[in-house]
Amino acid sequence: MPDEMTVIERVCPYLRGRSASHPALTPGPDNYCLLASSIHLPRAQQTRYCLGGHFEQCHRYQLQGNRPLPRYVRGARPMNVRASAPTVKLRTLPWRHPRAPRALKWLIILSLTALFIALWQWRMTNIHPYVVKRDSVPTPVVTPAPEIPIRYLRPTEGPPEW
Repeated sequence: MPDEMTVIERVCPYLRGRSASHPALTPGPDNYCLLASSIHLPRAQQTRYCLGGHFEQCHRYQLQGNRPLPRYVRGARPMNVRASAPTVKLRTLPWRHPRAPRALKWLIILSLTALFIALWQWRMTNIHPYVVKRDSVPTPVVTPAPEIPIRYLRPTEGPPEW
């Protein structure tokens, strides 16, 4: 039988039992993770990561790093095991950057201004079809009519000499 200290060193420091303060050393439904207490912990994951000594490869353990426990964990502290797990350095997401709200506000203002200017320019070049432009009114052109010779009909009444 392996030494009890060796077994405890292989157990994830965030693994706890629901009814006891210490985890069961066999995979079971009584074990849960302090980092995600609302998520069911599958037995395969408990065997491979939590109780199998490979907890340093667990993505929740890597994300936690040396940070304190989440706010929703009450009255529990992780066991002191070994701090050999590398902490993953993550970039700050662009929308979580401290200057993001200010930059977003200016981006919206500038885009709305550009949209307003573009619509105004379009309106000035494409005035509504029912509105007549001054340049489109035709200028009247007056030309003299050709001169037509006037012919009178012969009178039907009157002196015949005529």
